Amino acid sequence: MKLFRDNEAYAGMVGGIIAVLVSIIIGILVYYKIAGSITGLPAAGVTAAAAVNTTANTSFTLMPIVAIVMIAGIILGIVTNFGQGSA
Repeated sequence: MKLFRDNEAYAGMVGGIIAVLVSIIIGILVYYKIAGSITGLPAAGVTAAAAVNTTANTSFTLMPIVAIVMIAGIILGIVTNFGQGSA
């Protein structure tokens, strides 16, 4: 696997992980800034907003797990290539 024997690939993988983490943080900040400023909704709007908040809370809780899985996948890919030489 050429991907795991290339220093530029390492930098690309780290950059990808950082991009995912920054996107998660920005998404959370923007969502809660917008969600906190919505006022004066009718009853149906309040119910819909509550459902969206519940879904957002679940999604934002699971997003860091996605980043952890990405990091674990990269580590496993690198570890499986130990001792294979440069064939």
